[in-house]
Amino acid sequence: MKTNGKVKDVEKIWLSNAEAQKYLGMSAKFLYALRDTGQLSFYKVRGAVFYKKSDIDRLMERNKVI
Repeated sequence: MKTNGKVKDVEKIWLSNAEAQKYLGMSAKFLYALRDTGQLSFYKVRGAVFYKKSDIDRLMERNKVI
């Protein structure tokens, strides 16, 4: 998106595997386990895996411990 000829920052919606690992601070193995158990939805485009940032946030909120 441009404003006055400058590119405006846009919030990321989709995260790659590496970005999701960094966002959660977790290992690839942990992330794969979330996928394999159906706890975290993912999307595949030509073999590349992506996660919706809002799905990750929702997963964390659902697992809140009081």
